[in-house]
This record gives sequence, structure tokens and C-alpha cells, in this order.
Amino acid sequence: MKTVFKNIILSIFLVIPLLGNAQYHRQESTLYFPDLDEYKTYKCDFHIHTAFSDGQVWPDYRVTEAIMDGLDVIAITDHIEYTPHEDYLNCDHNSSFEIAKQEGERHGVLVIKGAEITRSMPPGHLNAIFIQDANKLDTEDVMDAVAEAHNQGGFIFWNHPCWDAQQPDTVIWFDIHTEMYNNDYIDGIEVVNFSDFCPEAWAWAKEKDLTILSNSDIHSTTQMSKFVKHRPITLVFAKDLTESDIRNGLEDKRTALFYNECIYGDEELISQLLIKSLLIEKRYDKENNKIFFDIHNISSAPIILIPSDNTPKYAIPKRLYIGAKSNIHFYVNTKDIDTRSITLKVENFFTGTDEELDFNLDL
Repeated sequence: MKTVFKNIILSIFLVIPLLGNAQYHRQESTLYFPDLDEYKTYKCDFHIHTAFSDGQVWPDYRVTEAIMDGLDVIAITDHIEYTPHEDYLNCDHNSSFEIAKQEGERHGVLVIKGAEITRSMPPGHLNAIFIQDANKLDTEDVMDAVAEAHNQGGFIFWNHPCWDAQQPDTVIWFDIHTEMYNNDYIDGIEVVNFSDFCPEAWAWAKEKDLTILSNSDIHSTTQMSKFVKHRPITLVFAKDLTESDIRNGLEDKRTALFYNECIYGDEELISQLLIKSLLIEKRYDKENNKIFFDIHNISSAPIILIPSDNTPKYAIPKRLYIGAKSNIHFYVNTKDIDTRSITLKVENFFTGTDEELDFNLDL
């Protein structure tokens, strides 16, 4: 009976990827964000599980999903300490990456080797990516595990600090996190995990100069996962689609978060992303003191513009919603405006937890 059950389980894992592969071209995503002046924009998810830990799909299906979701880069980060399918699978901690990597190479998706160091709080869970051998992270002492990941050249980040299963009543940066940080064992932090945004994590990232990340932490399929509006991803601004360039982007903190149809990140980076996303045409009607605008948003994030408090009343609509890959038409009444631009707040672009990006609309 055990052998029959094992064969059924393996058959399911093998059939799911085949179903996905047959639909690559039909379901390929049109998720798009423009490149910046000096860097290309890559859509990434650095926290993903497969059947080799507690995920529900075979590793190569994660590449299928990446294509359907429009991603360029994924990291396979199965749990080191938790492998509930080990009675049915050879749970070598490198196997899931090797399977996914082969599929990624066939379809132009960069797959990065990683693992999740899975401990109780503190320190909680940490992902190590760009590692060489995940098996060597299987140690009794958590400091030995992160030290090994660091020595392998890994980029290490603290996962879901706000996860209520580990911190139900508060969110604390513990002494062991300070020890890891002082030893250069923490390079980044998840501000977004699955459907949750962690403001404390962003505050720590700013305070301690950590890279911010937004990841799915997916265990089920993307179609069955209850994300907030869409799969959360990290935008990495890098020279090219290579491991070294993606890593440089992470180390240099050239990241932004796309979560809940909002963009979070460094002011300079997301300002440039906003400007590159908007194609603006205008027509002047000087006789009637009006400027007619036609703005096209070429990105996959909606853009919501709100006039600042010092904008003359009735000069511009109170709220401009420019949907993803959509246009908007409006006019500005310039009769009471004596400046060459209007300052707008971008309601869904954030440079801090409650800090909205400013955008100057030239008249």
C-alpha cells in the first residue's frame, strides 16, 4: 500500500508540470515595468517552496508559474529543517534547485540556489540565496548555519519578521539578530511576505541599511494562493539577467517592492520608475487658460495622483487614477496658477511607511 501511495504522489507531482508546460505560450504574462536610465528592471521572487520541503508542486512547475506570472528570476528556498515528504522523496537539499534550474535554462528564467534556515523565534526563519551547497546548512546551531551560508558567498535575509505564528503580540529585533548583523550575516529583510506588509521591517531596513524584499513564500500553486490582488514581487534594478548582476543589485540595495498594487522603495529609484512609466502629451488652449493632458501608463502598476494642498481649487481633478497599461485624459485650469509645474502626491508609491512620493507635473 505504501508503494502504491508513493507512486500516486509522484505521478501528481510529474503531471502538474506537464499541464503547465502545454500552456506556456497561451498564458505567458504581460507583467511589465520599464527600465531605468542605467539599469534594467527585473521581476523577482526570492522565497519559493517545492515538494522537496513543504511545498505542493514539483520544482520545475515553479518555472512554469514564473513564466505565467511574468517573472525573470526566482530562488528555490526549500526548508532545511522541515522535509515532510522525505519518506517519498530523496530530500537532498540541492535537488529542487537542480530540477528547477534545468527548466529555467530552457525558458529563459534565472533560477537561483537557496535554502530557508527554519528555526523558532529567535531568530526565526532566514533565507540564504546564491549558496553553493544547501546540505552544509543543516547544522544543530543556527549561528553555524548562517556562518556557513555567509562563507559560501550567500546573501542572507530575515524572513517575515511580522509573522504572527512566531511573534503574535509584538515585533522584536532580538539580540541574536544584532549578533548576526554585526557579523554581516544579515544582508536584507522581507518587508512583504505573501499577503503581509511589515512596517517594522522597513524601519529596520532604513536604520540598518538592509536590502528590502517582497516575496511570495509560496507553498501551494500561484493560482490557488490568496495574495492581496497579485503575487508580491521584488523589482531588482540590474545591468543584465545574470546571477552576478542580480546579486549586485541586491547588495547595492537597488530594489523596489510591488505589493497590493503599490510600489515601495528608495525615492530616487521609484521616482525614475514612475517617470519612465508615464508617457505624457499635452495641448495648450491659451485662450481659455487650459492645458489638456493625455497620460499613458505603460507599467503594470496603477498610478494614483493627488494634488498637493497648495494647488488652487478646481485647477485639476481631485484624484487622477491611471490604471495599469491605461490612459487618462484631463485638463488643468491655469488661470490661478503662476508656476510652471504642479506638485502631485503619488498615492500608491511610498518612500517610507506613510511617506508618499512627490511628482511634479510640468505645465
